[in-house]
Amino acid sequence: MPEPISSAAFRESLAQFASGVTVITATTSAGLVGFTATAFTSVSLEPPLVLVCIAKTASAHDAVVAADEVGVSVLAESQAWIAEQFAQRGIDRFGGVPLRETGGSEPPLVDGALVQLVGRPHTRSIVGDHTLLVLEITHAAIAPGKPLLHFSRKFGGFAAESLPRESTPPRSVAREPNAGGGV
Repeated sequence: MPEPISSAAFRESLAQFASGVTVITATTSAGLVGFTATAFTSVSLEPPLVLVCIAKTASAHDAVVAADEVGVSVLAESQAWIAEQFAQRGIDRFGGVPLRETGGSEPPLVDGALVQLVGRPHTRSIVGDHTLLVLEITHAAIAPGKPLLHFSRKFGGFAAESLPRESTPPRSVAREPNAGGGV
């Protein structure tokens, strides 16, 4: 049996997966909370559901998980500084960040983001060292632009290009029969 993977090796492996970058936000009685998240994906079209994974050790964890509404801003390529700011601890993460005007208890959304979503918690599940928060989306707005990506612990852009296709399908190699006549 193979040896179990170390946390460091697992983390390094997952760093090789490119993902979009979001800022997750909520409004609480104590003020605004938010953090940068790359563990975000769609779940369902009917009803419209998305998933965000929140480390239980994240400073915004309790407030976001308990919020009645959560904002998701899918960042544009030019907003890497916002992703970096929301990933830091012990600072005003919202300082200098342009926000879409919202009313009352609505979660703040990053102005200029490619996508702005507002959702209500649908399901909360603790899995390992994270809470999986499934949101039912109640509002969505999109804007033109290029996405901010996260790969190998760095932020960067996306360059669309046509990739060549192989003209012949990959070959499969047949195994030779063993001495007993089986495969």
